Amino acid sequence: MKSKANFNPYIDKIDLNFWRELCVKEGKLCHYKKGEYFLHRRETPKYFGFITSGAFKYTIIDTDGNEHITGLALCDTLAGDFYSSIRKESSLVALQAITDSDIWVCSTNLFRQILKENIELRCVMAEELFRQTHDRYLNLYRQSPKERYWELIRRCPNILQDITLKELASYLQITPTYLSRIRKEITFGKE
Repeated sequence: MKSKANFNPYIDKIDLNFWRELCVKEGKLCHYKKGEYFLHRRETPKYFGFITSGAFKYTIIDTDGNEHITGLALCDTLAGDFYSSIRKESSLVALQAITDSDIWVCSTNLFRQILKENIELRCVMAEELFRQTHDRYLNLYRQSPKERYWELIRRCPNILQDITLKELASYLQITPTYLSRIRKEITFGKE
């Protein structure tokens, strides 16, 4: 699976080489089979990692028991529930392998220590994660589902090589049927 650095725009401002080298030096390489969990809901994160192959999805369960994809962590990026890791709180999300995946895994204690010692790095990560979340939230109100789909495809044209249409629909907060309709309109020019 190729890197999708543009899927999560916050990483454009983060030195991924630093995190990759740290995880390789201080961590251990773990393999997750498709469907295995890196983090379970209601679990306090013990690890974060750097993905070298594969992909993971962040999911949450609504009050009716339905699962929704809130984010993706693709190859050559970091993975973990950073907010819960920093605060030492149980996670509201689960992090599950979408494909067979390899990830260099490190302790969240190391993560917290680095961010405690490097306030500038902590600020950059927090600001960029906030910006990405804020932008996504506003886009739910200012863009149509079709516009959100187009924006995602422009940022990450090969995303459907990594996830299913059903997973993409969940991420876009639309039904798979509606996503198929959007893709059909685009393909056949009925805009």
